[in-house]
Amino acid sequence: MLPSLSALFGVPIEKLLAGNLPTSFLEGNMKKSKYFICPHCGNLTLTTGDASITCCGRSLEPMTAKKAEESEKFHVEVIENDWFLTTDHPMEKENYISFVAFATGDKVQLYKQYPEWDLQLRIPKRGHGTLFWYSTTKGFFYQYL
Repeated sequence: MLPSLSALFGVPIEKLLAGNLPTSFLEGNMKKSKYFICPHCGNLTLTTGDASITCCGRSLEPMTAKKAEESEKFHVEVIENDWFLTTDHPMEKENYISFVAFATGDKVQLYKQYPEWDLQLRIPKRGHGTLFWYSTTKGFFYQYL
């Protein structure tokens, strides 16, 4: 098994036995997480590295977030030490934002959303980060906060 692991990680067997794996395999920047969304059931899977993900019997590819146009962005207000987020996106049964995620280098906060709920979020303001969201009809987006 060691030769297979050595080839997989691109590391000599001696380094494997000594526990010297490249840190890129052991840690990940949460802003660079990969989001996998099942088009059939809406399941969300998040990884910090390469992974093979399946759901509902099908292989999933990581979503590629599109930079939100001005009209698609969340409205952001600062209230106390929080960002208060709202959006004009419809929240209807067939067209809604299913989740919102706020990612910094060391954390991802996920907020599940449901159709016919008003989308209003209060996120603790802790430095800069990236806001991601998935619209069931328009796709995967991001904006910087």
